Amino acid sequence: MYRISKLLAAGVMLAMLPGLANAQTNRPDYISEADWAKIEKLVDTSKVKFSPYDGNLAKKPDGTPYKVLQLITFLGDDYQVVASNVLKTQLESAGAEYTLLSADLSAATQNSAMESAIATRAYDAIVLQPIDSEAVKVLADRAAEAGIDVYNFVQRVQADSIAGSATYEANSPEANGQIGAKFLELAKAEGATPEKPFRVLEIWGLRSMALSVGRGEGFRKGIGDSGIVEVVQSVDTSGRPEAVIKAIQDAFARYPDIKGIYPHWGDASAFIEGLRSVDRLAPPGDPKHVVVILQDIDKAMLPYLRDGTIDYTVSNGPWHQMDVLVKQILWHTVLKQPLAEGDALSGNVKLPKHVLLPMPLLSGKNIDTPEGQLWGGTVAFPDLPFGKWDHWPVLDTTTIGLPIPTIEDRKQLLGY
Repeated sequence: MYRISKLLAAGVMLAMLPGLANAQTNRPDYISEADWAKIEKLVDTSKVKFSPYDGNLAKKPDGTPYKVLQLITFLGDDYQVVASNVLKTQLESAGAEYTLLSADLSAATQNSAMESAIATRAYDAIVLQPIDSEAVKVLADRAAEAGIDVYNFVQRVQADSIAGSATYEANSPEANGQIGAKFLELAKAEGATPEKPFRVLEIWGLRSMALSVGRGEGFRKGIGDSGIVEVVQSVDTSGRPEAVIKAIQDAFARYPDIKGIYPHWGDASAFIEGLRSVDRLAPPGDPKHVVVILQDIDKAMLPYLRDGTIDYTVSNGPWHQMDVLVKQILWHTVLKQPLAEGDALSGNVKLPKHVLLPMPLLSGKNIDTPEGQLWGGTVAFPDLPFGKWDHWPVLDTTTIGLPIPTIEDRKQLLGY
């Protein structure tokens, strides 16, 4: 398991060393000059690769494609849209066959789809973000017995049968703990006391989902027990925009002195409209300003983040997770290479099985700087062209032991 600090340190060291990746500074022919003018500002063109996968890479000896099923949690926000389309585009560029099914935030639907996939043996791999981790753990064991590799993202499923993952630890100090720590810092700066605390509204996403629980735990760990930050918890919104807006309205009706908001889920438009509806959507310096730290990034957030109306965001990024998972699938499911437990930075792990992604706390001041990049690509992924998924390059994950699989690797490793 990679420690976040080591990943960040390795990225900084790599950036200082020239010649570690083949530079590609020229515009690919299929990208227009207008699109390139935007894209090249968002990536390190000396690291990333455009269209690197051979269309025959993910083909079996008989010429049929490897088949991958993605059980997306739901398709209601930018995060999930990017996760599905980047995975689809990169896998298909390598010659794989991709199928998408949405669980619509239902654990029963996700579990049923997994059961059907296992029973039919119609796929070589399944990719998902778990809704019910315990159920997925059992189903992953059954999938492995059926010869199907299961990969997961966002939240790791603790099962030996999981083939690979790209996740983050929500309840760690380096992840959602940063949010509580930031509110604690603001409370101290304001001179808050247990008698007159800094009041923060915590908006729950889906209480039955372990991810939301982990985010809440990390948030409260960061706050600590000084008593100078008081947390007001909302009802379970299940991530529905209308429920989020109502939760904000109800909270401000009861506590007009709320000074901060932290939600477990993204969808910035709901929080923007919620604050507007209570006349608290205001820039920094305005007496009506509320400190907002949003979970994940989307298009609606970025203008407000850059002008300071939204103060901070944390995001582990769907683009970076899908980039890792595509390489894991190609190395393990397609090229039959073992993915190993342990820290690749130790030199003992050739190809990693579980990758923990850094989760930076970003503001409008640093989101457009190198601090807002990972593996050569911006964390502010909505700036990239939605709908033109082949314009999104493959990232430089060599620092964690995941190079880009090639057709030459297949010939060498599998002999065809």
